[in-house]
Parts: sequence; structure tokens; C-alpha cells
Amino acid sequence: MYLDSFFQAMAEFESEGNPQVHKNLSREQFPAYVRQLHDQSIGKNLKDGYIPSKEFWIVDRDGYAGRIILGLTFTPTPEKLGHHVGYAVRPSKRRHGYATKALEALLDEARKLGIHKLMPTCDAANIASRKVIERSGGSLLNPEARVGELRFLIDLDADSSLRASSSTRNADEMG
Repeated sequence: MYLDSFFQAMAEFESEGNPQVHKNLSREQFPAYVRQLHDQSIGKNLKDGYIPSKEFWIVDRDGYAGRIILGLTFTPTPEKLGHHVGYAVRPSKRRHGYATKALEALLDEARKLGIHKLMPTCDAANIASRKVIERSGGSLLNPEARVGELRFLIDLDADSSLRASSSTRNADEMG
């Protein structure tokens, strides 16, 4: 079931002009593709310019619904303030909250890994993705951008201190 749904999702991405894997990936090559994802998560056999990253698949009762990726390293520069986050929800599954739930889960995973800053990006025209990032605490870094890539910062340290003060305030209000 999952294998069929994976290839169906890849066909959906391809048909909208947003391929997620090599066009000629076959079922026979799928185990090697999964091994490549594992290798990427431990920094093994990386292509030039690539960083170690963890890819998590979004699945539901119908199978593959998308993926979300967490970059495990970054080089601090004016453009890169946090670990990269990327996600793709298959076209037939969009607008059902998958990206929001996946990003929330990824924030928890980042905390477990000791990652404090995340830098998700999205196309300026992708309003839905922008809303997902902002709902998860993303602050827009380049508000002047009207086209191209929008860059956001999610500061998990600030997020947890806000939650802690909110929890304290709620407890004080109840007591």
C-alpha cells in the first residue's frame, strides 16, 4: 500500500511541475532510495553542497501524504540563521492540516536533538505554506520580499520560554 501511494504521490508532484525524486525512480530502485535517505541522515555519501538531514514521511490511512525534512547542520551566514526545514504535501492531500501537524512534530524532534533555531523557507506566492510557518512561530526575516523565497526564523528557545511563562501564568490564574 505505502509503496503504491508513494509512487502515486510522486506522479502528482511531477504533474504539477514539482518533482520530488528522480523521474525514472523505479520500484526496484526504491530500497536504494531509502538507503540513500538513511545515509543522508548520518552524513554518509553526501553530494557536494548537501548537509546531513532527516526526512520524515507523512502518512495517513491511505498511505504516503508527503514529507518533511530537517537539516542537521548549518553554516551561520546572514542568509542562514538556523537549521533548514523543508516539506512537501502531495497535491491531493493539501489543505487538510498535514503540513501544520508535521511541522509541529518536527519542532519536537528538533528540541530532542538540541536544535534551537530553524529556518523554514517558502515561495512568496505560497500563502498556505507561509501560514503554516507563521502558526508554528515563524518570524519573517525578509518582509521586503514580494517574489522569490521568504525566509523565516523559528527560535525554539523563545518558543519554550513563552510556553513556560504562559503555563506559569495559567497556573497562577487558577490558584
